[in-house]
Amino acid sequence: MTRIFLALLTNLLVGGLAWVSFDTNASELKLHVAPAERLMTEPAYVAVAGAPPGSEVWIEGTFTDNGGQVWSSRGIYFANHMGFVDTSSSASLAGTYQGVDAEALFWSMLPVPPDELDGASVANRQEDWPSFPDFDSWNAAHELRKDPVVVNFRAELRGALAGTAPVATASQSVSFIADGVKRIPVSEGDIRGVLYEAPGGGPNPVAMIVTGSGGGVYEGKAALLASHGITALALAHFNYPGRPRMLLSIPLEYFSESMKWLADRYEQDRVVILGASRGGEGVLLIASAFPDQVSAVIAEVPANMVFAGCCTEDLGSGPGWTLNGKPLPYVDWQYSGLTKSGIWAPSHQSREVFRKGITDHDYDDPRWIPVERIQSPILMITGDADGLWAADIASQRILERLKAKNFAYPAEHINYAGASHVVSMPMLVKSLADRMRSQGYGFLSMGGHPRANAHAQTDAFRKTIMYIKRHGSSG
Repeated sequence: MTRIFLALLTNLLVGGLAWVSFDTNASELKLHVAPAERLMTEPAYVAVAGAPPGSEVWIEGTFTDNGGQVWSSRGIYFANHMGFVDTSSSASLAGTYQGVDAEALFWSMLPVPPDELDGASVANRQEDWPSFPDFDSWNAAHELRKDPVVVNFRAELRGALAGTAPVATASQSVSFIADGVKRIPVSEGDIRGVLYEAPGGGPNPVAMIVTGSGGGVYEGKAALLASHGITALALAHFNYPGRPRMLLSIPLEYFSESMKWLADRYEQDRVVILGASRGGEGVLLIASAFPDQVSAVIAEVPANMVFAGCCTEDLGSGPGWTLNGKPLPYVDWQYSGLTKSGIWAPSHQSREVFRKGITDHDYDDPRWIPVERIQSPILMITGDADGLWAADIASQRILERLKAKNFAYPAEHINYAGASHVVSMPMLVKSLADRMRSQGYGFLSMGGHPRANAHAQTDAFRKTIMYIKRHGSSG
């Protein structure tokens, strides 16, 4: 009770809303959501004016994804002395999130309609709940992301003043691709993927995205990069039409050919490469093997070692990568103790299972990624609560190796406190993304805390854009 009273007192004393002007003599609630249309990676502002000072105000947001799943959020606030609630400065005391958080009415949504939010929470999630809306999936098809999603908001007085003012409503259209971005399917020789060309005449930085253990193409990320002025190729190397079904014996030369095709198309000397998880391992290997084709490397939640291929249903293994027709030495799954039971029970995490494979090898071990051969800046992005594997430790070990080998280029490691394996995956709804379903095995915990994951994803994507623009070749 004391905590709620202090929060109420704080809200009564704090002003806010410097970004817009309201009529403080208004006799009814006004709900403001700005801008009316935005790109998913741009900030949003939600505020209420016209509430009686000190009154209890509920704000709810909701939308329906392409598959018909309803998603909803709620914040419960007390209006300040001017009758304002501003989500960037007003604390939510209950609902789908607590505290001050301007993004939370979006990222904290749960897969239930508003009238079922009472009692719904991350802590008591239902087993059949999806981890995210269909358009937020890492490999969501273009058809799921080509149109904006409309988020509808309502604000109303509750508590002692419930029903004394009309409900206020507003909406916001959230897009996943900016106007002017061109989507170009790629089928050139063996090269497969989807190219997203940034609008304008250029020249623009050029990047290539390498997928993780799910394969396919990361179109969503490529579209968002292009929306921020970076032409991006979402490259497919397995689990895609015209490519192998699994990550087994993939020639690194395939990536060299893809980089050459992309660089030649835009008259570039080199390209930025980025990838997450097994893709993070992949881009470090690619840049080590073909350093003169790479202008910068962004390794998101990577490994420092070459791991076995994947992902067969029986967890059988073999080489993931080849170079010059020969398999690269690899850390076998069985070496690290990775078994079906070892992944899933009791924590649903595999971080500790992988730790041995990441930490138990000296620099002379041939399974180490020879990162010192890279001839460009390196950025590694991780979360220290990664539940899948200890990418934070792997990245630190990479920095130590680079220092020991007198690496001549900038190398940086950003490690987000409380964030998970999906730290680099831009999403709209992030409340349940700490779990990913895996066919045949139930779900796997990605780790992290929803709020930490949400803010880390926002910041990591912003820094990724800045890094590519700083180090991307312009010809």
